[in-house]
Amino acid sequence: MLAVHVVDENAKGIAELFGGETGDKVDKFSGIRWHSVHGVPVLADCERWFAGEVLQQIDLGDHVGFLLRPLDAQGDEPAAQLTIQQARDIKPGHKP
Repeated sequence: MLAVHVVDENAKGIAELFGGETGDKVDKFSGIRWHSVHGVPVLADCERWFAGEVLQQIDLGDHVGFLLRPLDAQGDEPAAQLTIQQARDIKPGHKP
């Protein structure tokens, strides 16, 4: 199982935490609100998300892609998504 979150532009702190910190040094879930859906964490500050069963993992070099079969979702209300331009100043937790 895996959850995919859509980060709204008003929740940039979530992107900064998960993109700018490394789990080697920080427990990313200790300071935020979350709950479990199908056994995976879903972030309370992300109003739009879906959770799915992992059908396939795809080696993409320095990342892994996942093919999911969606099982649950939330997010009926439209909202402005955080864009790459708005997140450009977030320094990665791990060196690229």
